[in-house]
Amino acid sequence: MAETLPVLSEGEKQCLRLVAQGFNSKEIARQLHVSEHTVDQRVRTSLRKFGVANRKEAARLFISVEQRPPQSDTYQPLIYQSEPLASDPDPASSPDQPDRPDGQGEHRTLLHRILAFGPPLGGSTNELSIDGRILAMIRAAVLTGVGVVALLLLIRGAFTVLG
Repeated sequence: MAETLPVLSEGEKQCLRLVAQGFNSKEIARQLHVSEHTVDQRVRTSLRKFGVANRKEAARLFISVEQRPPQSDTYQPLIYQSEPLASDPDPASSPDQPDRPDGQGEHRTLLHRILAFGPPLGGSTNELSIDGRILAMIRAAVLTGVGVVALLLLIRGAFTVLG
């Protein structure tokens, strides 16, 4: 049977890997955060797809086919590396250049950063400079203050209308 791998769901593959490691259904269910019934159902479906009678045989076949290196006549995905994105052809044309001699770009950048709403998007955590972190904290404090004042005014208005 073990020439090609039958089409298995990811859940069936996970269960067979754990069966091959010697885990029972209860232990597999705990590890995968599913019910024991779900594990048994996935294993039974795998048995039917492999055409074998027991779970250990299905797991052994699955592992042997999964770990086999690809044949030379099988499809190998192309390795494609995209070209880097083209940069701005005229860097001086960008309005947010901090290194402009007149300093105007620096003021625009600072004003833009102060007025920007919410945290910066993308990138990894803690990628901001110290002044960027301070500005983010100031924005959060101001927005929190505005929200609290608005809520208090809303509650006061509701009491005034009702009272």
